[in-house]
Amino acid sequence: MKALTIRQPWAGLIIDGLKFLENRARATQYRGPLLIHAGLLPHTSPAAEWAPRSRHTDEYGVLLGTVELIECFENYPSSWAVPGMSHWILADPRPLRRPIPWRGSLGWFDVPDRILPRRQRR
Repeated sequence: MKALTIRQPWAGLIIDGLKFLENRARATQYRGPLLIHAGLLPHTSPAAEWAPRSRHTDEYGVLLGTVELIECFENYPSSWAVPGMSHWILADPRPLRRPIPWRGSLGWFDVPDRILPRRQRR
């Protein structure tokens, strides 16, 4: 399954269904299931310091769960959208029962389906 590393607190907010948009420098043509990996380091922006907390925002270096990447826009009207970025719209977050320790990567990376519970495979 395709996976993407996202820094905390954003990864936890996405997988807990509190954030439905991911800001990225580039648009993507990909649509479909996406595994969310929480990076080893937190995001160090002022916005991250004021972000709401969720049950997964304090977990690092783990696979948290899956979402569906359903669309990609420029200039999406949302308070989550950072101007000048591509806005990836995410839906149907499904947290793993137990986060799985995993080494992330820059950009897309693949995680073998066999390490995921059957209900997470798509």
